[in-house]
Amino acid sequence: MQKIFFLFISVVLIAVIVLFVGCSTDRSTSPDTSTSVLSQKAAPSPAAKDVFIVYKGSRPDAALAAAGASIKREYKHLPIVYATVPEEAIGSLRNNANIRYVDQPVHREYHAQTLDWGVDRIDAEYVHATSGNRGAGVNVAVLDTGGDMDHPDLTWAGGYSVVYNSYTNWEDKNGHGTHCSGIVSADDNDIGVVGVAPECNLYMVQISTRKFLMMDDIIAGIDWCYGTHFDADPNNDIQVMSMSFGGPGAPAEEVALQACDDIGILLISSAGNTGGAVTAPANYDCCMAVSATDVNDNFYYYSSYGPEIEITAPGVRIYSTYKMGRYRTLTGTSMAGPMVAGAAALVMSDNPGWTHDQVRAHLRATAEDIGLSTYQQGSGLVDCENAVLGTTNGDD
Repeated sequence: MQKIFFLFISVVLIAVIVLFVGCSTDRSTSPDTSTSVLSQKAAPSPAAKDVFIVYKGSRPDAALAAAGASIKREYKHLPIVYATVPEEAIGSLRNNANIRYVDQPVHREYHAQTLDWGVDRIDAEYVHATSGNRGAGVNVAVLDTGGDMDHPDLTWAGGYSVVYNSYTNWEDKNGHGTHCSGIVSADDNDIGVVGVAPECNLYMVQISTRKFLMMDDIIAGIDWCYGTHFDADPNNDIQVMSMSFGGPGAPAEEVALQACDDIGILLISSAGNTGGAVTAPANYDCCMAVSATDVNDNFYYYSSYGPEIEITAPGVRIYSTYKMGRYRTLTGTSMAGPMVAGAAALVMSDNPGWTHDQVRAHLRATAEDIGLSTYQQGSGLVDCENAVLGTTNGDD
């Protein structure tokens, strides 16, 4: 009987212990609400997008709230809000009769000025930034097809058309003259391109409106430039003439240009695009003949070459101003010549007491040897930085 009693007591104690241990274990492993929320990953929120919501009448606050929109910016006077909206709700907003548009934002860029590779290669922009010299005070005439008289990126000091015998109509219907002019002196502003000497006094002398030039018109243009030194205006004396045309020699033309040289006008002429001998007027002794190179300092294969070449300049795929307010990329020694004309203006602006012969010699002396033959590069690639500042720190 006593054994039975002790057996009963043992069973009861074991049951109590098991029950106690079981409850303790249950408590330690049972879900605790606060611990469970922290340990679980947060449920992903629906994808949202930033959008502009353009509405009619009063702001559709009820529709925005129903869509779960979070307003990021309100506009005081415009029926527009900028908000973050769950992606799946955008469709319902677009279908709302009181909402005109739901559009994602797009970006804008400033219409910044482009630095043509050629102007950069000769370090004209380095001169502008370092010294502030942009060719101010120097009169440069471009003898060509005319100029876009209303181009927003060109500031004309004046002009004359031998074709129309006019000081008020030398409009460029071809584009070549406007392009060459922009290389010399496109304005340094926030649009388009910048020229080598953007503050020089730019004159257009229209000697043709067509692809082919008549010699009597060419000489009339030369005569006008010569005459500026003897007219009643002391401020319009042409100091540099840029000529991007060529062909067989003509004695009358050479006499006219020699007369300009004799009174101190620096004559810059493109060598020609024959792939052979230098054409006139570049092959006259009184003219500085300019050949052309590409972005890799290679000789432009169509460029004329020979012992007359004094200097070379970028001329392949040059971006500049064009007729009807536009811009265009053109190639040829026609583009290289104005590069040197602009460089000459920078040197003259920095050295107002120098003669044109001193400027011509200085451009040659400071040119960069790019490894071409002297028949191809003359003294080398025109270097505005070296010519004006006497340094070669610019990014070539």
